[in-house]
Amino acid sequence: AIGECGLDFVTDTPSDRQESYLSMQLELAQQYDLPVILHCRKAHHRLIPMLKRYPLLKGGVLHGFSGSAQQAMSYIELGFYIGVGGTITYPRANKTRVAVSQLPLEFLVIETDAPDMPMHGFQGQPNHPKMLPKVLSELALLKKESEQTIARSLWENSHKLLSICE
Repeated sequence: AIGECGLDFVTDTPSDRQESYLSMQLELAQQYDLPVILHCRKAHHRLIPMLKRYPLLKGGVLHGFSGSAQQAMSYIELGFYIGVGGTITYPRANKTRVAVSQLPLEFLVIETDAPDMPMHGFQGQPNHPKMLPKVLSELALLKKESEQTIARSLWENSHKLLSICE
């Protein structure tokens, strides 16, 4: 995959420069038929139209999702999976928790974004892949499914996303 790439309108880097670099990365993904791992902060209104201009046969994943169901569905319609992480472990992240509960399981993957994005109760500590079971447990609660069902689907989704054969 190509990434992590994307748009972050919280940084000081001018948006036109970010969009220029992202365009080049999306062209590489098209050229080499690779998925992309996308980063997006306060830029969905610019990222979605860019992805429409650069259709990707392999899609990718919107990493670190923390938005609405409508935003997530816009990415899913473009062939992307939604990366679910520590955000859903925070009770106050109601918009994201509700969104994730409504999204089709076949378009979700989980992540920790280690060492960033700490889980609820672990603020101030670096995140670690060993925290994935906490994300899985919370996702199972939100989706009202067993952890085994969720884990199997996530495993299959990640294999499809990255074209990994079992």
